[in-house]
Amino acid sequence: MKKICLLATGGTIACVPTDKGYVPGLSGEELLHHVPELAKFADIEVRQIMNIDSSEMQASDWRTIARACQRAAEYSDGIVISHGTDTMCYTAAALSFMLSDIRIPIVLTGAQIPLAADNSDAPGNLLSAFIAACQADPGVQVVFNEKVIHGSRAFKMYSQNWDAYVSRNYPYLGVIRDGQFIRRHRAKIQTGGPPLFTAFDENVVLIKLTPVTSPALLDCIAQDKYSGVVIEGFGTGGISNLSRGMAAGLQRFYESLKIPVVMISQCPYDGVHLDVYGIGEQAANVGVISGNDMTTEAAMVKLMWALGQTKDLKEIEDLITTNICDEISPQLVEDL
Repeated sequence: MKKICLLATGGTIACVPTDKGYVPGLSGEELLHHVPELAKFADIEVRQIMNIDSSEMQASDWRTIARACQRAAEYSDGIVISHGTDTMCYTAAALSFMLSDIRIPIVLTGAQIPLAADNSDAPGNLLSAFIAACQADPGVQVVFNEKVIHGSRAFKMYSQNWDAYVSRNYPYLGVIRDGQFIRRHRAKIQTGGPPLFTAFDENVVLIKLTPVTSPALLDCIAQDKYSGVVIEGFGTGGISNLSRGMAAGLQRFYESLKIPVVMISQCPYDGVHLDVYGIGEQAANVGVISGNDMTTEAAMVKLMWALGQTKDLKEIEDLITTNICDEISPQLVEDL
């Protein structure tokens, strides 16, 4: 029987009703008590890491979880992390970068309805997560509604629907069917990197462009001394107001302030391609780094992670543009 470590962090799955609404209250041991059939799949050890609403999750908490994973990996065949759904994609992406060469499955899961409530989706998600932790390939994964998603590709599509997550621009790693993990794609595992790299520069800001976004916003960012910027641009990488100072401001970020700017698309699928239109090429020419087809969560976390390793712009660009999972054409993404 596989030995699986459950790292409990709180979230909706652990919520209980109070006079102030639902708050995390169930321990990891209590989660197991509510789903006794989990004992049939694995020899389970529980570690309570924290018990918080995931909207309170910070980069320091990602580091705590990553270190707990590294310790548990020394004696476990797999790890399940119970987590709130609202920021699970941020945590999954952070763990993917910090633990890129992990040699066991690390599976995050949660619930849209608390385990203690009627008609909860939590028992099914926990069962699926433990099956994946026992049978899936090594690496960080999100398991929800029987789908297995690469940790840096998970995207929460629905706030209440049980089928909450999709895999953005990448195949589903697999599905859980009749108590078995059925592989759909095997992600490439990185080798040769540090076993754990937890340094993050949290001083990163996200800009979502609109047709009326003013270039003056860049001056505000410069004055606040941010270390990096992620821009959600239009389509394949359009930036508004290039003719009214945006290009000059971005060029100053790159050449004078040495602040990296990563461009991703507001479109959920296909990503940015700065060489398609002239306006995208202008952005690339002033130093904007293509975020390719990353999710917003992955781009934010990866920029923080890259800045934690180096302040050299070329080295940051290399880190940003190197995927931790192999490149796959969006056309291969399956609709499960």
